[in-house]
Amino acid sequence: MHKMVVFAKAKPDQVEAVAKWYDETHIPDMLAVPGLITAERHAMMTVKQPEGLPQWDFMVVYEFEGADPMVALANLGKAQVPLSDLMESTQTLSIVGISQGVRTEA
Repeated sequence: MHKMVVFAKAKPDQVEAVAKWYDETHIPDMLAVPGLITAERHAMMTVKQPEGLPQWDFMVVYEFEGADPMVALANLGKAQVPLSDLMESTQTLSIVGISQGVRTEA
């Protein structure tokens, strides 16, 4: 399964409000987009961070179905899911991981 990982930062004193927005609004909106099948929101705990990167508050992992992640990304672009004005949107990083092997579990 292909995954998209999003690192996001809330505006000062807005972490709880953004967490609520993710859970109640954004994640349901995203999962309504054809091709997106799961979402998990995580709080961030930085272990090691290169200089110059923001101190993100959230990591959200979305999972795509299908062989081509571009289909889900195109659907996402068409959906134009709104973002919260409580976030530092210029600090957001989105990365898509394209599955290249068998999922291995312990």
